[in-house]
Amino acid sequence: MPITSVFFLVNLVGGVAVLGSYCAGLYLYPEHRTALWGGVAGNWKTLFTTSMFFAAAGYLVFCYTMTISDGANESSFLGKYTFIILAAAFLFSASVWMPATLQYLDTKNEIWWIVSVTSLWITAASLTYLGLAFNATEFPHVNLFQNSVTLIGIIWITCHCLVFDAIIWAAKFP
Repeated sequence: MPITSVFFLVNLVGGVAVLGSYCAGLYLYPEHRTALWGGVAGNWKTLFTTSMFFAAAGYLVFCYTMTISDGANESSFLGKYTFIILAAAFLFSASVWMPATLQYLDTKNEIWWIVSVTSLWITAASLTYLGLAFNATEFPHVNLFQNSVTLIGIIWITCHCLVFDAIIWAAKFP
């Protein structure tokens, strides 16, 4: 199977896992919807929500560039599977956050808090490396404009996951 197809499947399955964990968590635990925001409230909540949409759009632009422009075929520092490995790490860790946080809210068992926060840091780290790999790789089928927009998109989602989620949300959580 071509590398681009594997990259697409990893993102399709991983994206469904992330969105599925969020939908299932919000549906099955409606009593925790407010608690999931932690100490984030008011204008911060608006800022977080707005940034989430830009972050998702940024990752979709990245996926578009990697699949349609055949960018996933380019080698980077982990070899020809760099983008697949990093995308899988990002999506897997992102899919862990909601269930782990809900388990923590339900049980108050500290291990679930550790799993939750660790998943946020793994998400941010894998996105950081994904951005670095993208920036360090030459894509012969990607023009300068598309490359720039893709890089901005991956930087946005990385900053959102690092700053808003791993740092601010974790620090504000009661």
